[in-house]
Amino acid sequence: MDRTLADRFQRASLGPRVLTAVVGIPLLFLALWAGGAWWVGLTAAVAILGKREFVHLHALPRSLNAAVFVLLVAGLVLFGGANDTLLGAVMLLWGIIIAAAAVWYFSPRTADLRSQAVRATLLGPVYLAAPMTLLARWRLEFTPWSVLAFLLVIWANDTAAYFVGIAAGRHKLAPRISPGKSWEGAVAGVVAGGLVGFIAAPLLGMRPVLGLVFGVLTTIASQIGDLFESAMKRKAGVKDSGGILPGHGGILDRFDGILVAAPIAYVMVRLWVGSR
Repeated sequence: MDRTLADRFQRASLGPRVLTAVVGIPLLFLALWAGGAWWVGLTAAVAILGKREFVHLHALPRSLNAAVFVLLVAGLVLFGGANDTLLGAVMLLWGIIIAAAAVWYFSPRTADLRSQAVRATLLGPVYLAAPMTLLARWRLEFTPWSVLAFLLVIWANDTAAYFVGIAAGRHKLAPRISPGKSWEGAVAGVVAGGLVGFIAAPLLGMRPVLGLVFGVLTTIASQIGDLFESAMKRKAGVKDSGGILPGHGGILDRFDGILVAAPIAYVMVRLWVGSR
């Protein structure tokens, strides 16, 4: 390994990352296996902690902090309580709102601080509520192995993109948003996610070809979520959304890909598998 490559890995702070994974992954597995209130509680905790970081990231005043919390709880209840007939309509509405809110949020006409705060207040709840609630529903409606397969795809993408990006990243993916990300890492992530989806198809209850498609689409959505959160941090002028997870940053830094990928992956499972 040449000195330049060795320096890249040294700067990557792998020690704290590994320690966080060693502690965090078993806890996540226990909650996933237990299901019920344990899994619902974990997903709700992620949403609440993510809300806290989101509010801090945008320096929202106390009044708008309360508004974000109320809207977040309303979103959790809406997605959690919708029956199968209404869920499709709720998902469609969520897609429209999140797209419109994102475009509005990143609109160049954001010089006015009050306008920025209002946009962030509306974006935060839809950004956090749907993914976490659908992850909770996913575990309640399907086997824990199905959710595990989704998480394995996400982790395969993250790991491959991270290490290939460090070792071989030469062409910047989005230098204005996230200078550290490369096309080489992104492609490696898609390949790894697709391969894991193909292998883990039985856990999802899908044919291998559909598992491959699931893995690729989930990975692409995850990478979009990563860039979306990076754009928010760049807009706020910070490196991490928080410091609760050593080596990773905050909850939003660790779950950024899941926040966009989970609703899309859940819809694929509902369409291609059907609940147990």
